[in-house]
Amino acid sequence: MANKLSLTASYIAVKFYGLTLNPNIASFFDSFTITFYRNVVSYLPKKLSWNQKALKSRVWRNFFVWWEELLLPGDLMHILSRKYYIEHAILKALNDGYEQLVVLGSGFDHNGMLWASKNIPSFEIDTYSMIDQKKKMLEQAGYNSEDLYLCAIEPANQNINDVLLETGKFDLNKKTIYLAEGFFDYLSLESTQSILENITTFSTDFKLISTFFDLSELNFFHRFMFSSGVAMVGETLKLPLNKKEFIALLNEFHITIEKETCYSEIEKDLIAKMETDLPVMKGFYILESSKSYLKP
Repeated sequence: MANKLSLTASYIAVKFYGLTLNPNIASFFDSFTITFYRNVVSYLPKKLSWNQKALKSRVWRNFFVWWEELLLPGDLMHILSRKYYIEHAILKALNDGYEQLVVLGSGFDHNGMLWASKNIPSFEIDTYSMIDQKKKMLEQAGYNSEDLYLCAIEPANQNINDVLLETGKFDLNKKTIYLAEGFFDYLSLESTQSILENITTFSTDFKLISTFFDLSELNFFHRFMFSSGVAMVGETLKLPLNKKEFIALLNEFHITIEKETCYSEIEKDLIAKMETDLPVMKGFYILESSKSYLKP
């Protein structure tokens, strides 16, 4: 179990890094971010080692892009855009006075290490097996930060609050950013409700930055390809909600959407600046929301 690797987390890292080998795309990201994913790719086992050499070839990169776009148009650029917009959303929140970061289902995501390196207390929560892999990757790449806390969780027996308190470093009085990138889609409705309840009863002042896929906006073939691709790496899309229903669920916990970035906006903004004709997958959204409790 300790050596089980999330293939979803691995492929996201591979695709992101491969795309950033294009200088036009790389210019939109900090060197820390690109180097981080290069280190992830270098860490991946031999069965994924094709990417380490092939991605350096423009011919092979173009082939991979063509193949991905043929099967599921917009998948590659949705990965790229979510990294870009989320990183900027976190920066804005920090500038607005938020003081610590919690990354839910962190996988190989870079944000915990990025902001910890800037002295922001950052807490990554994932399964025991994935946290074990993350620790090994960070050690191999030589990363070190006293402000990064990797929190392993056993979902059946623990909740987010438990593992955060166990670190002894999570400050209940600090304004907190919760990042849920590609997270809720893989949870059941009951698990999603439980996590939202944990967050709203635990933090006195927080911002939730999350992604959401409304599969109802995809045509039948693309919906099938997306779901099948997830199933091929051993995971399942479980949340039975469309975007309207998901926002209604957030509202039940008094979490209000402050900003919604949809795929068409991403195409007009980021993708146009990158001078690429690759689309962003329909149904993809980045949601920034918050809930503030008045302190007595």
